[in-house]
Amino acid sequence: MKIGLPTDFRDYLTGRGSSLTGEQDADHQRLRARALVVGAFLSVFLAVASNYVDIVLHGTYMTLDFSAPGAVFLFIVLVGGLNTLFRFSARRVWHSGLLFVLVSITFAHHCLQAATLAPMAPGMLFVAFLCVAMLANTILATRGDSLALNHSELIVVYIMLLVVASLATMGLCETILPAMSGVFYYATPENKWLEQLVPHMPLSILVDDGAENTLFFEGIGGAAIQAPYAVWIRPLLLWSIFLLGLYVAMISVAVILRRQWVERERLAYPLVQAAQLMISGESENRLVNSFFRNPTMWAGASISIVVGLLRMANNYLGGFPMFSLAWSMPVGYGQGITMKVLFDVLGFSYLIGPEIAAGVWVFYLVAKAERMVFSYASISQQQRVFGVVGSELLHYQGLGALLVFVGVGLWIGREHLRGVWLAFLGRPGAARDDDEIMSYRGAVIGAIGGTVVMVGWFAWLGVPIWAGLLFVVVAMGIFVGIARIVAEAGMPTVITPMTAPDLMVYGLGSNMLGASTTATFATTYVWAADIRVFLLAMVANGLKLIEGMDRRSRRLVFWSILLAIFLGIIASLWTVMDFAYKGGGVNTSLWFFRDMPKKIYHTASMGLEPTGVYWKGLQFMGIGASSMLLLMWMRQRFLWWPLHPIGFPIMTNWIMEQIWFSVFLAWLIKVTILKYGGAAFFARSRYFFLGLLVGQALMSGLSLTVDYLTGKVGNILFGF
Repeated sequence: MKIGLPTDFRDYLTGRGSSLTGEQDADHQRLRARALVVGAFLSVFLAVASNYVDIVLHGTYMTLDFSAPGAVFLFIVLVGGLNTLFRFSARRVWHSGLLFVLVSITFAHHCLQAATLAPMAPGMLFVAFLCVAMLANTILATRGDSLALNHSELIVVYIMLLVVASLATMGLCETILPAMSGVFYYATPENKWLEQLVPHMPLSILVDDGAENTLFFEGIGGAAIQAPYAVWIRPLLLWSIFLLGLYVAMISVAVILRRQWVERERLAYPLVQAAQLMISGESENRLVNSFFRNPTMWAGASISIVVGLLRMANNYLGGFPMFSLAWSMPVGYGQGITMKVLFDVLGFSYLIGPEIAAGVWVFYLVAKAERMVFSYASISQQQRVFGVVGSELLHYQGLGALLVFVGVGLWIGREHLRGVWLAFLGRPGAARDDDEIMSYRGAVIGAIGGTVVMVGWFAWLGVPIWAGLLFVVVAMGIFVGIARIVAEAGMPTVITPMTAPDLMVYGLGSNMLGASTTATFATTYVWAADIRVFLLAMVANGLKLIEGMDRRSRRLVFWSILLAIFLGIIASLWTVMDFAYKGGGVNTSLWFFRDMPKKIYHTASMGLEPTGVYWKGLQFMGIGASSMLLLMWMRQRFLWWPLHPIGFPIMTNWIMEQIWFSVFLAWLIKVTILKYGGAAFFARSRYFFLGLLVGQALMSGLSLTVDYLTGKVGNILFGF
């Protein structure tokens, strides 16, 4: 007897969500060039503004994590503000023309008042955009049209914003420049980096201006000195080869997994639900988006807004009451528990299944108990740099669990992956790809080609083929695992239990890798270590939104992603470099310009010490892997099993200390509502929790706008 899904039902699952009827297809609005124009500007603006916030204002981080409040804030401004303005002003041509004149006067006044004209200042960029946009809207109004974007166009713009948010700061651009140059600036006679470390480093991808890169880290100031921009060109071009392979591989993997995650497994994707409702609430017949007319949403937003306003008033004026939203208590054996209410975590966690939320906070408590046992038993450990709290043996355990989580997920999706492979080969039985942003053949070529480019790049730097391939496979496995956790559990901030370079250098040991390979892997910390945000997870979340687009327009999304990558990286790198040379990098963000490069090269110097395979750590990887297999089997075998194993791989990272209590609160509220209010009440109540997210994003953006206009610095309303 053959056990499995009937062929016709399996074919239905394969094509589910991609076969629109003619009537449905007509309802999906087509993509026009104006979406790419608006998306391109907002991409540049977010890239510049997010770096300006970090480097100049030292305010609330807007692109640090997967929640991407900067992207959410700009999207609220676009949907709730600009789209409404464009639609209203286009009803009367003279309305639009009058607004164009007023904005132009404001722009001219802004230029005249500026002591020095700074074309890349966020305020200058945005007012200039408004001038051009209102002029275009006026011209379109004479033809009975407007610049207001439709559903498909809003989807493209939001995906582009997510892409830029993944690259502008923590994802790449604020990490790579200090890391490329820091080894020379922070080298001292005490650490002996110039004598012991630099000879093994891949100098072709590092920057040395001949003066220890002092101008970059300390600034030119008022001196009549030309910044040495030319020394950056060759290293950045060499880095661009690797990054092109990495990002093409990430986009391709996201495309390959989209149908499995979105349509077959029906993951929740909490991080894009607010954007989905904003997009679906747009209508040509209504001025105001229906999402912003929902009183339940504004009830939730009012909580974040009130807390944010009080914090803003206290920052500017002082003497206002402050609500304490964080508590802590010791639990013994050197351990403590932090209880913190984070509005974004609370909102996103309410949108996931109770068993997933329970899996997150329960396994955090399990990790806390394990740390207490390790402390009591005085279990020895190695020293690590990124993300390790307590014994790093628990982080080996988490990495083993994460890799098994990825492996089992791929095994569950083997039917779909087989269809993708047949599509690549062009054989019968292939999965349909006419509703994807690129063909499956192109996606497989991109994934394989990107991997070959990355491994070849490592080989060119002197890394053995086997080591480069193993590194890339482990790193991509980590990226896929974290992206899956973000999509399913709605974690707005989460990091890997252990990084690929730590596993390679300290797990396998420098004796196996050699000094040159060990030093080269240290340079990968800029993209493979402190990954609180990265492209794969953002693209995977963004692709959930393409369900609202017609199939023809979906193929343009791929090119919009590439455009956002190009514009985001160029604008961010230029902004970081410009501010660093003008005012000095060490006078801006201490983490990015001081602590991170020092830790990277301190780790590299320690890695050069002769060490063998760390068998104890690999044993704990095996324990974590086998435990994860057992937990996943329990969940599949017993319907009564209450915990989703998704929290087990990430239970040891330090961010869980900050967010677990908010996840617990969301779980407690949701199970109570489902028990006493039912599914109908839950459907209405989710607008309240989405409002928490909207209110926090609005207040973060408003605070930074006020700081920009007044010159106030150091105001952080939300985050940790």
